[in-house]
Amino acid sequence: MQEKFVRALTAGADIGKVAVMPNTLEDVLHFLKALLIIEQKIDLPLIAISMGPLGAISRLFGWLFGSQLTFAVGEQSSAPGQIPIEDVRKVIEIAQKAHGLQRE
Repeated sequence: MQEKFVRALTAGADIGKVAVMPNTLEDVLHFLKALLIIEQKIDLPLIAISMGPLGAISRLFGWLFGSQLTFAVGEQSSAPGQIPIEDVRKVIEIAQKAHGLQRE
């Protein structure tokens, strides 16, 4: 994953995006850890989503690991595992307020 983002940066990309479909919770943890490492090494805004029911945690907490954006359901879902926007906003607000979780 890091190699793809480095190639995007080298090619002049303004932002890097990746979406994956995990098979296990371990896949999601590996994905988030890799995102955190990449975000600390590469000067490129990143969008990283892990899809499906297992990937919901990346949609809610990806911002803590370096993802600049998430996708949520407005009127109609466009990918597996998307969560209604009201729920995403509420979870992020609660996490930030209750636990002081803010990205620098």
